[in-house]
Amino acid sequence: MSNNQQITVFHDLVGRTIVGVLKAKTNGNLEVENPVILNVVPGEGGKMTVQLFPLFFREFLADKSEKVSFTFNEGNYTETNISALDYRLVAQYNQMFSTEASLATAEDSGSKPESDTVVNLFEE
Repeated sequence: MSNNQQITVFHDLVGRTIVGVLKAKTNGNLEVENPVILNVVPGEGGKMTVQLFPLFFREFLADKSEKVSFTFNEGNYTETNISALDYRLVAQYNQMFSTEASLATAEDSGSKPESDTVVNLFEE
């Protein structure tokens, strides 16, 4: 993610916390690129674990490197006043999409990155 992209955080109509790159806000509608659901669950030792799930899995796309945008209609989301996120959360978000782009490139070339473990959601 480059410095000119703004991460936005909001709640959708069903109460999920959504994080993504704000592309446009027009007529009260939010256009968000690569939105993810921020999920916090209890972990080991009473600690909380943060999980990010894409709103739409790239495995369904013909072009795995394509960016996905969603438009959230006015009245179907609740904005926050969050202006900055912890660097670790931003890094995790950025890694999700940079890794997927490199995996798509590796799949096209027939090789796999050695340091990344790939979990396939669907059998091919």
